[in-house]
Amino acid sequence: MVIKIKKGKSKKKIKKSKDKKSVSRKLFLTGFMATVCFVIITGNLGKLIFVHGKEYSEAAYNNQMKSQIISPKRGIIYDVNGNVLAKNVSVDTISLNPGKVSYSNKKTVENEVIAQGLAETLELDYNEVLQKISTEGSIVVIAKKVDQSKTDLLKKWMSDNKITTGINIDEDTKRYYPYHNVASNLIGICGDSNSGIIGLEERWNKVLTGTAGKIVTMRDVHKDAISDETEQYIPVENGSNIYLTIDLTVQQIAEKYLKQAVEQNSCTGGGNVIVMNPQNGEILAMATYPDYNLNEPFAIEPTGQAEVWNMLSTDEKNTAYNKLWMNKSVSKLYEPGSTFKIITAAVALEEDLIETDHEGDFMCTGSIQVEDYNIECWRDVPHGSQNLREALCNSCNPAFVQLGQKIGASTLYKYYDAFGLFDVLGSDIAKTYKSVFHKLENVGKVELATTSFGQRFEISPLQLITAVSAVANEGKFVEPKIVKQVENADTGVIEVQDSKEVRQVVSRETSEKIRNMMQSVVVQGTGRHAAVEGYTIGGKSGTSEPRMGNEDAGYVASFIAISPIENPQVAVLTVLYDPAGETYQGGQTAGPVAANVLSEVLPYLGINKNGETITTGQTSKLTVPNVSSKTINSAKEVLQTYGFEVEINGEGDANSQVVLDQMPKPGATLEKGSTVYLYSEENDSRLSVKVPSVIGLTMDEARATLKENNLNIKIEGEAGTVISQEPAENKSVEKGTVVDVVVQKKES
Repeated sequence: MVIKIKKGKSKKKIKKSKDKKSVSRKLFLTGFMATVCFVIITGNLGKLIFVHGKEYSEAAYNNQMKSQIISPKRGIIYDVNGNVLAKNVSVDTISLNPGKVSYSNKKTVENEVIAQGLAETLELDYNEVLQKISTEGSIVVIAKKVDQSKTDLLKKWMSDNKITTGINIDEDTKRYYPYHNVASNLIGICGDSNSGIIGLEERWNKVLTGTAGKIVTMRDVHKDAISDETEQYIPVENGSNIYLTIDLTVQQIAEKYLKQAVEQNSCTGGGNVIVMNPQNGEILAMATYPDYNLNEPFAIEPTGQAEVWNMLSTDEKNTAYNKLWMNKSVSKLYEPGSTFKIITAAVALEEDLIETDHEGDFMCTGSIQVEDYNIECWRDVPHGSQNLREALCNSCNPAFVQLGQKIGASTLYKYYDAFGLFDVLGSDIAKTYKSVFHKLENVGKVELATTSFGQRFEISPLQLITAVSAVANEGKFVEPKIVKQVENADTGVIEVQDSKEVRQVVSRETSEKIRNMMQSVVVQGTGRHAAVEGYTIGGKSGTSEPRMGNEDAGYVASFIAISPIENPQVAVLTVLYDPAGETYQGGQTAGPVAANVLSEVLPYLGINKNGETITTGQTSKLTVPNVSSKTINSAKEVLQTYGFEVEINGEGDANSQVVLDQMPKPGATLEKGSTVYLYSEENDSRLSVKVPSVIGLTMDEARATLKENNLNIKIEGEAGTVISQEPAENKSVEKGTVVDVVVQKKES
């Protein structure tokens, strides 16, 4: 018994010893695992804090922030008189959630019913709509830029059919062009995102677009706004408005006669007309035909044949559209032909190589041999002995080959450069291309000969009218300008785009001689069809033949005209591509276009043969001349001769101070006795005034009130009281600003 008891106790003690070791081992393992876990957690936490802390913090912040984008309004495009050429209108984007369009009783609407309703109200193809809404997407866009009238029809259809959910109507804007086809190739169009894709809309896109604004709000976990100081408001910057130098009336006149000429002369390549003020480079009109409807730029099939059009690839269609949308005045290069003889003659006179009326300087036997080439005159009967004036009037090719030989290639190219013929002009208007000339080192006798009378090189119409305008403008080259001013739509601040006189190319004496000879061309030469009764017109015709191997391109007929000869204020260039009518001669096809345009534009601008006054109704209309770069005294004398009063800003020697700017700008039409304000280089601080109200006043009262406030007036209407004015009452404007008023008789 004793032994059993001892064994039992012995066993019990041994068991207790094992339990203690087991517990210690478990505690050790537990502690070890805890330590490992702590190290891992601490390491990961450190990684989160020190490595990814900034990233996760920003992510958390961004998750709590809600941004609302505020889209800017695209700037408006105006003509020089404030007529709206391009603006924004409200439209809608129509979309739907497939499978979730429901009636008011929550019953799902059949796809066929939806497709039928959308197709009828929005004027879409039923099958295309059905295909769209049969997709499994979460949302599909049915139509963009939908006019309000169609949206109203859709809303009525939804209401009549008790459709309450699934069809979405979201507000949007689109570009609208009130005058449809007018200046279409110049203005260009915008895409679906309201961003310009061609023309001025594309070239001035950055100015017109503006910058989006933003409202940033802190949100809680439930996405509700937290009302505290964390909300940020970044204001929208709306696109700026641009005022063109284009005059809507002049543009419409140019387009009318261009279309008439293209159709009458069966010009397969269309044509273009540019009207420019030679004194300041401002473009008054830039017309291209065929044109297109800016509001429906894809509605016209350029080929005119539906079956052929439908067979074209996407790239071929795009090429056709781009050709239709092209601004030929800037983007198309051509051989100017005999219009270029003005430049050759100007160089020869400036270099004192010839006189205008020295008999026997040239001999035309009907052709001239240059190396292996026989260059013929355009006329079958030889011109015989000629002086420079006669050679220009006769447009004699052999005579100008001889003149080119006198001048030499290096001298000609020096002047070409000075006339801007190697520059890329009009890049702010449309896509441009560099002119194509032979390299000087490659100009041989034949190349010199053809270049002298305007063939076998290519320039743009804008380059030609700019060069000829330089000759007409006392020899001063002024860059062409299409935008007159840019207006900040938010602040009203106006930035004037000044004219840029680049250089003196030829002397005033040479300019006067060329203008005089150009007048002879119209009076007794090949430019007779450009004559306008009562006005002094100078001009030059041009007919360039296609290159060998490219006869299908056809002839190019053109005419350049300036008026008045004494003080040129208008230059007109007409170019007709491939006239296939009775004649392809420039004088007979393009000359009448210049005459027709000038016959309407000159009276409209208030210009007569002296460039001074024209009486219309009770008032005399005067065109403000360009007196920039003249001395104060000289400018004052010119303006007073025209019939203007003059106010000078600043003091100093009027015989030495030079006019930096003037208000109103050159080309403005004012009444006799209006005031022109001059700013000198020494004092160019602008003075502003507030516009008074003249609504309800008679014409005489309105004149007196505006004059008293240092403002000028332009009246539309013949009698009555003022019913509207622009700028409006209390608007701050620069002294000398022209206030446009409309007068109308009260109905009895």
